[in-house]
Amino acid sequence: MSKLSVPAVLALTVVSINANADSLGLYIGGGVWDHDPVGSFGTVGDSVINVESDLSYSGETDSYFYAAFEHFVPLVPNLRIEAASMGHTGTAGNFTFNGQAVSGNSSINLDSTDTIAYWRLLDNWVNLDWGINLRKLDGDFTIGSQSVTVAETVPMLYLAAQFDMPFTGLSVGADVNRISLSDVSYQDIRFRALYEMGVIGFEAGIRSTTLELKNVDTVNADLEFKGVMLGAFLHF
Repeated sequence: MSKLSVPAVLALTVVSINANADSLGLYIGGGVWDHDPVGSFGTVGDSVINVESDLSYSGETDSYFYAAFEHFVPLVPNLRIEAASMGHTGTAGNFTFNGQAVSGNSSINLDSTDTIAYWRLLDNWVNLDWGINLRKLDGDFTIGSQSVTVAETVPMLYLAAQFDMPFTGLSVGADVNRISLSDVSYQDIRFRALYEMGVIGFEAGIRSTTLELKNVDTVNADLEFKGVMLGAFLHF
């Protein structure tokens, strides 16, 4: 996992006392994400299965929803809650999965719930946030009659930046959630453009999710999902 030294963390926290959000804000939003998969998965000791060539997985569209609350109280973090679903279906030939010979319908379903506590380091036409995300991952990998589930909660480093274009309502930004451990490597990156008109806003961008599992609940996986996202939000 990406590491910050204790002095660095303290320095960032001290900076956030002066640079935290200068007003109350509530965001409620959601949208859709069209994603294409690449990579492979399998169970320990069994076949390595490619999601494109072996399972014929292709583009799918899923949804995401979020709410965020920002305030001006020093040291107390802002809060963002986000939920997203992601699934793919296809057909498998003859493989060994979960210790059994299988074939037939196949699916991957990955649902995530993020609880992000973050501090604002800059708050003007440039917004810069850092924090910690506790991500709850619920997944299932199915081929034929065999299904394996993964249920993990992992801490992730959260970084976000947004650049406002004064007097236009337009802004561009990016955010990253990342963890790297011996058995789990998990990363989300989003680049997006936003437009606000009063309390209503719209966003469009590109999202990439990579997931590597090494014997996590008997699952090995090396997967990437990438595609275009479109959404709308309310800002009070």
